[in-house]
Amino acid sequence: MKSKIAIGLAAALTVAVTGCCGDSGKDWEAQRKDALDQMRTFVYNTDGCDILYWPTNQPVSVAAFTDRRLKYALNSRIAVVSYCPQSAGFGHFTCRKAGEPLTNTVTVIHHGNPSAQNAAADFFALGTDPLEMASDFCRTNSLGIFVSIRVNDQHDASSTLEKGYSALFPPFKKAHPEYLMGSIDRSKNKHLFCGGVSWSCVDFTHREVRERMKTFVKQFFDNYDVDGIEYDFNRHFILFKSVAAGGVASEEEKAMMTELMRDLRKITEAAGRKRGKPIVVCMRAPDSVGYDNACGIDLERWFAERLVDVWIGAGYFHLNPWEDSVALAHKYGIRFYASIDESRISRKAKSSNAPFIPGRESKAAYAARFAEAMAAGADGVYVFNLEGRYLNEIAQIDGARSEGENKIYFARFRGMGGYRPTHWLKDGDRFDNLPNIDPALPKGEMPTHKPGEHYAFHITVGDDLASVNPPPKVTVKALTNLKAGDEIGLSVNGQKLDAGTCKDGLFTCKAPAGAVRKGRNEFAVTFPSRDGKYTLNDFAVEIRYR
Repeated sequence: MKSKIAIGLAAALTVAVTGCCGDSGKDWEAQRKDALDQMRTFVYNTDGCDILYWPTNQPVSVAAFTDRRLKYALNSRIAVVSYCPQSAGFGHFTCRKAGEPLTNTVTVIHHGNPSAQNAAADFFALGTDPLEMASDFCRTNSLGIFVSIRVNDQHDASSTLEKGYSALFPPFKKAHPEYLMGSIDRSKNKHLFCGGVSWSCVDFTHREVRERMKTFVKQFFDNYDVDGIEYDFNRHFILFKSVAAGGVASEEEKAMMTELMRDLRKITEAAGRKRGKPIVVCMRAPDSVGYDNACGIDLERWFAERLVDVWIGAGYFHLNPWEDSVALAHKYGIRFYASIDESRISRKAKSSNAPFIPGRESKAAYAARFAEAMAAGADGVYVFNLEGRYLNEIAQIDGARSEGENKIYFARFRGMGGYRPTHWLKDGDRFDNLPNIDPALPKGEMPTHKPGEHYAFHITVGDDLASVNPPPKVTVKALTNLKAGDEIGLSVNGQKLDAGTCKDGLFTCKAPAGAVRKGRNEFAVTFPSRDGKYTLNDFAVEIRYR
């Protein structure tokens, strides 16, 4: 992919990028490309809970820290660790030299006894902290190291008048309740359509909030040896009180965030110049221009001005085909990484007793997700909330060359099992352009289909089955509210498939390997012509090589 560094760059940023320290723009941008190339195709985010919930039966030592999580990044395809020093509650970090130190007691009780607690202060006493240890580990093992900042984390929203402030609630918020979306007094939050969770978020209309963020970003680069920064807007995606109250961000509000990002880019460029190497800037945000704009991010302007180098798209929910996001990012010379979060559909579906096709947390499902993203043209994948030995196992998969690896492709991997688009934006579901096939939808929201309806949708397959000999076994699975003996039509790319078997509404049929191609495939379900309301609860394509 050719870089288009100069596209639409604001004058002030152009000076920052190309005009200081005696380096030519070409040399500096060549270094930036090298830094981006070193990310390769696999980025691992770890959320800092290794310190926040430290087992009380474990010694406090550097070796114990790396053994908890980081060691599983070794001997894998992971190229970069994006370490989050918690940042619970905006600028509240489990590190010593940036923001406000999160050393409050956070205790997990198991069978009446403490089983885990915040160990940040214990490591401070040793003269180190999690980000410093993570950086040292990555340097020793030839891995890139980014700091991940949760832009507006609201895990401190459990604070109440009765219980007092949560241990995660930062001093900055206590000192300035006027900067928050709402109040710890829940009775005063009726103006917020999602007030139960968003009240503790900071409102970026306040200049002091924006200045605070610039301060701690600068502190990270003044005090830590990191290669890049990740602005994680998904944790959590509330920026303005106007949006939290059920509206959309104004042009003035979007301009505030754009100006903040310009200032942050200047900070990282200056830090990079001082070090002699560019700082990689990533942003993690929903994969929809419309959704992001409504929430306050003028996505295409940020890309045109090159305020970020990498867009990590999706996360809690996935709104558009990967191909669309790749095309948008590459149009502006931005690299695109697909955010592959753990699936919560199985968890949510189980809790509501809704039927679903098992396998979303299997290695085969992650192999499919990686292959799907890479086949769509993504520059790489980014994994979130995947840890330990399981992380190491799935991080062996090369999504770009995974023929021979068993896979199970779902019409929706994540769906409404986690946060849904309406969690952050009123009527946010209107930006959802993926197949409406989700077993975790609340009761009453499962779409129904008319008699004889032909419902078609696309799934991107990353496997080049034509190149495999012998061909793998391909099985199509459609979970419905139908019964054995009901007629149903299944097809792929216009080729009709045998209905196969049916048990408890699950139709299973074999498909010729030649019917499925690498890239986008059209699957279709034709419902019976007799009267009735029909549902398609789940859909999957399984490819087995062995």
